[in-house]
Amino acid sequence: MRSARRRWSAAALLLLGVALYLVHRSREPDARPPPSSRQETSRAEAPRETTSRGGSNEPPASAGSTVLAAAIDDLPVIGPSPDDRHDGPAHPHPITQRHVEIQHENGLIGLLNDAMSARNGARMRELVHEYRRTHPGDPNHLQDGYEIIANCLDAPGEASRAAAEGYYAEHRASTVRRFVRRICLEGG
Repeated sequence: MRSARRRWSAAALLLLGVALYLVHRSREPDARPPPSSRQETSRAEAPRETTSRGGSNEPPASAGSTVLAAAIDDLPVIGPSPDDRHDGPAHPHPITQRHVEIQHENGLIGLLNDAMSARNGARMRELVHEYRRTHPGDPNHLQDGYEIIANCLDAPGEASRAAAEGYYAEHRASTVRRFVRRICLEGG
């Protein structure tokens, strides 16, 4: 019985040692040679990078920043090849204007959720107005749902409850539906 325990303990220590070695080894710099001149020529012929940042190693602007679009456009795009250089900050794929719009919309939804958690109907109305102005196409009817919640917070009553019931019945796949139920219909 003791010899079996000793063997298992020795095997476990050996595995732990191998794992620590592999982790330490993975943190060492890569020993691959730099790309050949043929690869450098092909990179020059097919420009995949945008203008550089002028030597600045600053990270890109944080989400929700008005400077975000400019910071994204200035970063180079790195290709999928292991021979592509990864010097400094870069994007693994190009960031298009649609990506920036989605990020802005997600930021507005986050702010709306924060205002809803704070039960601030006036702030929700401001954000819904901004949401409608900047993102007029709303296939998921999130703007309507947030506006109904703001009405329930500011003016609870039969009219806001009827609007909430209509939204709850009609928009079954909406991600705002549960909040409409919780705040407007259940009074939470």
